[in-house]
Amino acid sequence: MGEQYAEVNSVEYGVKRRADQYSLLSLDQDFLQHIELHLSQDERDGGQDEIDAKGVFDRAEVSKKLRNLRTSELEGRLGITFSKVDDVLRRAERRTQQMAKTSTDRRNLKGKVKYKAFLEVIREYRLNTEQEGRVKAAVRVFAYVEEFTCSPPTLAMVTVTALELAAFVYTSVVMGEAGEAITWTGPVPYCSFLIYNPERRWEAWRYLTYMFVHIGIGHFFFNMLMQIMVGVFLEMEQEGWLGSLKVLVVYLGGVLAGSIGTSLSDPKTYIAGASGGVYALIAAHLATMTLNWQEDSQVRIQKVVKKPITKIIRITFIGILAIHDIIFAVYVRFYDPENRTGFMGHLCGALAGLTLGLFVLDNRRVRAWERVVQWAALATFLAFISFGIVWNVLGNSWNSGFFPPNNEDLYDVGACSSSTTWY
Repeated sequence: MGEQYAEVNSVEYGVKRRADQYSLLSLDQDFLQHIELHLSQDERDGGQDEIDAKGVFDRAEVSKKLRNLRTSELEGRLGITFSKVDDVLRRAERRTQQMAKTSTDRRNLKGKVKYKAFLEVIREYRLNTEQEGRVKAAVRVFAYVEEFTCSPPTLAMVTVTALELAAFVYTSVVMGEAGEAITWTGPVPYCSFLIYNPERRWEAWRYLTYMFVHIGIGHFFFNMLMQIMVGVFLEMEQEGWLGSLKVLVVYLGGVLAGSIGTSLSDPKTYIAGASGGVYALIAAHLATMTLNWQEDSQVRIQKVVKKPITKIIRITFIGILAIHDIIFAVYVRFYDPENRTGFMGHLCGALAGLTLGLFVLDNRRVRAWERVVQWAALATFLAFISFGIVWNVLGNSWNSGFFPPNNEDLYDVGACSSSTTWY
């Protein structure tokens, strides 16, 4: 009697093959050779299965071991990007603590990682970064992130946007009560305590708080749309709470540079809106691409998460915005001289985002030449801000009439003296 062969379902075979790739036994074969020497000998017999019985290791020691691997080994064979090593180990340590039965066990395991918990976290990480549907893959291309996580949540830009929304609603209500209806293009809230007023330059907070003031619904809507699209994606690319803080620093740096740059180039102009911060976020994408260009070019990372098209998308997006601003600035210069769009604020915000971004944003593997570039970028930013501050303080002493005279009576007997017109 001949042998009987069952029909093989190619789909089921493919699923099984992928499942085997992410099994703990398969991952054990990849990682044990790098971690075996760091496993605690006295813990090897305490587990419930072969992998669990291999014990625990010191988190710091294994972090150093993995981070010293060649990029081709770490990212190409083990499938972990350089910047995610410590994040994965922290997750594994938290899981190890959760597995401990008593508070004494938890204290003894502080700084330790159970080998099995580590492999479980690695499996989840690999599945999350390598197995994705079409929608998730498309979003990841635009977000340029390795994996989506809500722990910790990326709330910096969302919080800033919510505060700006609250300020816009409040300003709109107060102006509406004063008989100034908010339209798509105006009016300008000249009497706001937040707007940058060239006649009230000694009120230093205005150099930052003008980001909470917008001129009409259209100005607010497009700033907030760009801020969320660009800022949240940049924030997702950074690591943890510190990463969110870094993005916030870049944003505020762009806002400050935008007001200082405009005050020097157009000293009689009011400034409103968050465009300086938005352009800083846009340019910061270029900064983080520059820092991590080589890491993003690793073969496995291109295939899994950092698809080459993402670079094209980001560079094209930045290029379109830059060309649009240049063409629009030329048009305004010759055909619409009454237009008060703050192109210098856009430019200074972008330069701030590039220089600050190079210094503060995550750099997955720091090389010697990158350190030189980062410190030079920070020095450039600080030199510009310092020069701008000094000129704003002493400008009229050096060049009489450069800035308009201070208006100390604006809210007392001036144009904004009525209690219904300032806010």
